[in-house]
Amino acid sequence: MRLNPDYLRTYTPEEIDEMERESLETSISLWIQHFEVAVKTVFVSEKKLCKQVLGGLSEVLVWLECFVKVADKIMAVFFRFGEGVARSNKEPPKLFKLLEMSDSLEKLRVEFSEIFEGESGNDICIRFRELQKLLVHASSKVFWEFGLQIEGTSDGFPPPQDGSVPKLVRYAINYLKYLTTETYSAPMAKVFRTEQVWKADILSKSETDENLLKDAISNIMEALQRNIESKSSRYIDKILLHIFVMNTYWYIYMRSRNTELGELLGERYMKKKYKTVAEESAYMYQRQAWGPLVRLFEEEELKEQDNDNRGTRAFVRGKMEAFFKCFDEISQRHKGGYSIPDPDLRAQIREATVKLVVPVYSEFLNTHSTLLPVKSYVSPESLQGLLGQVFFGTDRTGNGRLKRRDSRDRVPGRNSISVEGEVKNLRRSRSNSIDV
Repeated sequence: MRLNPDYLRTYTPEEIDEMERESLETSISLWIQHFEVAVKTVFVSEKKLCKQVLGGLSEVLVWLECFVKVADKIMAVFFRFGEGVARSNKEPPKLFKLLEMSDSLEKLRVEFSEIFEGESGNDICIRFRELQKLLVHASSKVFWEFGLQIEGTSDGFPPPQDGSVPKLVRYAINYLKYLTTETYSAPMAKVFRTEQVWKADILSKSETDENLLKDAISNIMEALQRNIESKSSRYIDKILLHIFVMNTYWYIYMRSRNTELGELLGERYMKKKYKTVAEESAYMYQRQAWGPLVRLFEEEELKEQDNDNRGTRAFVRGKMEAFFKCFDEISQRHKGGYSIPDPDLRAQIREATVKLVVPVYSEFLNTHSTLLPVKSYVSPESLQGLLGQVFFGTDRTGNGRLKRRDSRDRVPGRNSISVEGEVKNLRRSRSNSIDV
């Protein structure tokens, strides 16, 4: 009897650590398949053969001892590979294969004990259980070390310069989503329960496998939240800070909802921890990024002016010029340094900004248009188009500023307006105006 594939020749933790990830995962998959074949097919046949050949000898159960000795040589090769994997480096991606190995042994546990029955099979059964323990401990350690790796700023990466979602957050959420799928959630929960039993902890009757898994996943999510908070505190630009928090928490909520991860944590938890925070950050972004623009048209100062004197005209024109100058500055900051990668979120933010800015602008224009040269302002509809450019892009030069379009760039029947061009037109009309 021979079952000794080449991959089993690599078995020390040091050798396994040097293997390419894809190669190691392939080897582990083969190990699981071959281990099952050995237990369910090869050893069953070998045991029957030993009994047929040696069962008639006078010595009691000598055939069983001979079978165990033969099988032990094969199992030693499987055991040392499994032990090497369990003792190798505890990298996060390795968790899934460790769980597969642990789950496969658990499914074979009863059959293995029946095949290697009696006193002669004690040693091999003990090694089987020891391998189970190693895999359980290794799986648990990988999981909790993953949490430590994302805790605080331990990942060593600065926050994204454009406020986008960090790679660590994307990786962590996809990692946990994969872990909570049907394939891995039960084996992971089994690991947590087994460790608690081994540590002689008393589980309450309400402490189900689902609750154990939920508590563990929640701990990782809280570690991720602390990592995000740590990164956000490093932003000097407060607008960028709110964009970062909005992007990141919205990503977590949207990628987790309607998945096994979201179902495990619960919709109420997801909304409270992530959706609400994202919405609050969106509000603060609106207030800090676009609030100053809106406040330029506050009526308190305007009421103090007399619409019949020359000072009022200059004042109103100054307000309009200041509005477009501020608009241009905000636009360039968005084009050059701010990112809202989620298209649905970006559309919602654009719509909210339009509702915040355009009505105030329209009211100011309706009230004071008689004091402004026609070419010194744009229509509310055109302003709405400019806001669309801010969030959904337009032609840009290398430095990230909006590219000004001339007449040959414009599409007939459509408003092709650049913020920079409008501000320049406004300044030109004001300086050339005779009616001062």
